[in-house]
Amino acid sequence: MLFNILVKQIMVMTLLTALGLILSRKRMLSESSTKELGTILLRVVIPCIIIKSCITEYTPEKSRALAVSFVITAGAFLISHVIAYAACGTRRRLDNFAAASCNAGFIGIPLVQAVFDETGVFYAIAAVAVVNILQWTYGVFIITGKKEAVSPRTIIRNPVVIAVIIGLLVFYMRIPVPEVIVTALSAVGSINTPVAMILLGTYMAKLTAHDLLNSDAVLPVILRLIVIPAATLLFLVIIPGAADIKMAILLVAVTPVPTGLCVYAQQYDQDYAYCVIPVCLSTILSVFTIPAVFAVAERLL
Repeated sequence: MLFNILVKQIMVMTLLTALGLILSRKRMLSESSTKELGTILLRVVIPCIIIKSCITEYTPEKSRALAVSFVITAGAFLISHVIAYAACGTRRRLDNFAAASCNAGFIGIPLVQAVFDETGVFYAIAAVAVVNILQWTYGVFIITGKKEAVSPRTIIRNPVVIAVIIGLLVFYMRIPVPEVIVTALSAVGSINTPVAMILLGTYMAKLTAHDLLNSDAVLPVILRLIVIPAATLLFLVIIPGAADIKMAILLVAVTPVPTGLCVYAQQYDQDYAYCVIPVCLSTILSVFTIPAVFAVAERLL
């Protein structure tokens, strides 16, 4: 049942990506437009999703589950970053980012929401928060080599960090949130999947079949879709209990190279054209790898 829901959601996202490709080919979306859309997704939409997910009734069980999810997430993403750094280091900075990070917000959250409903999204808050904080800090440092990217000031000003702080305050202090604000947050969050997938389609429109055969992109794609998911699943199998939490986190952790790689590369004047290749190639192949990992995980977790 859960497997079928997952496959259906991936098919929907594939259609949305195809729409983005068509819009780009018809020149209805320019490069400047895609850059602005990427900025909105990173700085506005994902923070709204995080805050909205925290607006839920406080219970000791949910509090413990959230703490457990943060601990498990920290371990899972430590593994992914160690593997990526060991394979790519600073010699292949963009590939390091591509392999270590995952498409938590644009693909992970919609998948978790489709498979596990709002409860799963609550469990996945930790994964989305950790992934985005790492991208905004360590990820930018890996891409640019600038140490100021991981300064305390940069971290505190990170929109995702601010959203996590607000969300946790609302949850733990049981702050009542007016229905009109909840509705507004939901409305903004609802554009995440269609806009992100359309944006991905515009990236794909810039590629040819020959581009997808770029041998340089093979390493980060294999790491992201096969090596790191296998290592993450092994790590989760070792941890006792918390099956639902582990499945939600795994579903986020096995997503393809994040669209954010292109967004960050574009904003920091890096090789944006190359970044599109591992993002698109891994996204195409993830249509097969995500269900495969999920099927194995259902038996083991």
